[in-house]
Amino acid sequence: MTVEGLKALESLNEFRLTDSEEQKAMEVFGFMANEAEELRSIDTENVDVMVHCMPMTNVFREDVREQPFTREALLEGAPEHSEDSWIVPRLVK
Repeated sequence: MTVEGLKALESLNEFRLTDSEEQKAMEVFGFMANEAEELRSIDTENVDVMVHCMPMTNVFREDVREQPFTREALLEGAPEHSEDSWIVPRLVK
């Protein structure tokens, strides 16, 4: 990251950094660049590609349609209800 690049990011994201904040940001970007370079230097020729660092398996259940509540039980929770529906206050005139 260059100072010009940092200024471009400031302009793009519509914020301004103080001189000390710019210096700290440049240190952070420099550190990240060094870390990335160090990672690129590692030989990964014989390493399998991984999505997760640990083996993961998904356990899927059968998608079965069921009705866990009865209409009567649901209507009991309503402050006001008709024979088969909740009655709610009108929100739009």
